[in-house]
Amino acid sequence: MSNRILIVGGGLTGLALAAGLRHRGLDPVVVEQAPAITEAGWGIGLSDPHITALDRLGITDRENWARFRPDRHLMFDGGTGLLDSIRYETAMLFSRTDLQQSLYEPIADLVRTGVRPTALTDLGDTVDVEFDDGMQESFDAVIGADGINSWTRRHVLGGPDATYTGVAIVRFHLPNTDPTLKTTALSLDTNGVLGYFLMDGGRKYHGIVMLPGEEDNRRELCAAELASLFPQVTGPLAGFKNLMRTNPVSYYTNIYQAVVDEWTRNRIALMGDAAHAMSPILAQGTGVGLQDAALLAELLTTPDLPVPIALASYERLRKPAAQAMQRKSYEAGLRIGRKSAPTELFPEFVTHDRPA
Repeated sequence: MSNRILIVGGGLTGLALAAGLRHRGLDPVVVEQAPAITEAGWGIGLSDPHITALDRLGITDRENWARFRPDRHLMFDGGTGLLDSIRYETAMLFSRTDLQQSLYEPIADLVRTGVRPTALTDLGDTVDVEFDDGMQESFDAVIGADGINSWTRRHVLGGPDATYTGVAIVRFHLPNTDPTLKTTALSLDTNGVLGYFLMDGGRKYHGIVMLPGEEDNRRELCAAELASLFPQVTGPLAGFKNLMRTNPVSYYTNIYQAVVDEWTRNRIALMGDAAHAMSPILAQGTGVGLQDAALLAELLTTPDLPVPIALASYERLRKPAAQAMQRKSYEAGLRIGRKSAPTELFPEFVTHDRPA
């Protein structure tokens, strides 16, 4: 059992691990290089296994968390406008900003902002860490939760840089003035994916356009111009597309992933996007990171389990499932633009009312 743990990175998974360790009697140190804990307010979907991970972490006081669960998710064939499938097992939808703040506030005293490590030395029984504020401290374990461009992965474990997946994504927000709308939807055709989720109790659209192709493909298009790429949309997507013509502020991002062979080395480990950054196409990245955090919190507080054994066991138990989801997310991206039906893009998530 470890007593002094450093978590590098104050994102969702790093904060969740800190909360889980505190729940089990340990107060870790969290360092975040940003001057404040902030996140872009994009949407996060958590399915039932991910909610269970929050329970395992002791993060059960969630009554005040802003959230929305749609009654169904409609998947359309963009070429015909026909429904291809309907999914009734839907995820709970959160604003990323709201989720970040909900995780941060109970453990704010553990977090040092505006600080990052500059050197780590594994001495066998401890890890010495130097920080850019001149401090030097020793820890029993160091967990890199520092995201897709992880300093811990690249500079400490010698891991790979992130690579482009072949898909870019555009995100934007729009107001939803229809209080009766409880349904989320997407449409898939050769130009990509057009879809929306509902946030803030259903009062806000979180819109997405996924664009297959080279890096920066169609970056010059605004939201109103992107709407014209999907001429056949029907159902609730038709009204959503009309709202896109108001040309909301949008944010374009190339999607990258990091396929990492080595997650742990003695007293150092990676988690979340640092270990398995994946495409958001299947909306699983944050949830998989929360599952990492739940297991790490349990193993690092197991009596008589040495830290190197705990971390190696974590890699052995979590890596196969996380990398399997990473592969599925990547393969789903490859199918965009290949005249695939939504049931082919999301086969493991479609369980009801689909064509034979």
